[in-house]
Amino acid sequence: MKFLRLATVTALSVTILSSGTTVMAQEVGGIQRNDTDANVIFSAVDEDGNGVDTEVINPEEGPDVEIEPLPGPDGEPNTGPLTIAYVPTMDFGKQLISNQDEEYAMIAETQPLRETGEEVPYISFAQVQDTRGTNEGWDLRVTLSEFVNESAQNNTLHGVEIELLAPRLAYVGNKGNEPVIHQDGLKIMAGGSAVSLISADQSKGSGTSSVIWGDQAAIDESEDAIIRNEAIRLHIPGSTAKDAVEYKASLSWELIQTPGAIGENM
Repeated sequence: MKFLRLATVTALSVTILSSGTTVMAQEVGGIQRNDTDANVIFSAVDEDGNGVDTEVINPEEGPDVEIEPLPGPDGEPNTGPLTIAYVPTMDFGKQLISNQDEEYAMIAETQPLRETGEEVPYISFAQVQDTRGTNEGWDLRVTLSEFVNESAQNNTLHGVEIELLAPRLAYVGNKGNEPVIHQDGLKIMAGGSAVSLISADQSKGSGTSSVIWGDQAAIDESEDAIIRNEAIRLHIPGSTAKDAVEYKASLSWELIQTPGAIGENM
């Protein structure tokens, strides 16, 4: 199975060529007319095998923010015709230790306004861009590691899950080619297997596809000191032992290019 494993990006490129071929002139009713041809050839990469830099497309109306694409392993923008353009970072903030089952909404991510650079709270989303021109399909999956703190006596939080609520699709592409997104209330288990978030079957998904979590209007209207995104929640059992320390986990994002492997966990 061929797949792309990223917490980063790849991108794409288009090569455009045109030519004209003159055919014989015709004279109709005293008017001379010539017909010529026009054509265009698209390529996913240029002559050196490079694509263009990824540019994140804002997935919905709201604050006019400029969102940086994910960097590649070397810190520079990746290029390539199939890419993860953006994925969220999740911060659940500081919480009181509890012996009850608890759920905590994520602190809303922030993005810079295009004109002023001021950071404003914004919805979270994952975005895939596909300009391969092959219509082969793809699948974006995520895996959550355990929440750990190696210096703590209780160094692992057991039974933790992240829940994704009320997902929405934003798609820039031909009508009828939309991918599909995960169901409401999808849970990602810490230390568990990968789950699919958004996938495109064969002949689907060309263009820019985003799965969105969060209500921008509710975020904009919030007057809380800490603005939270209620669509992404952390669940921790009361029976899980917790020390008064910070626990960290990682999200691994995987973009699979094999259409026959998609559709699981949707």
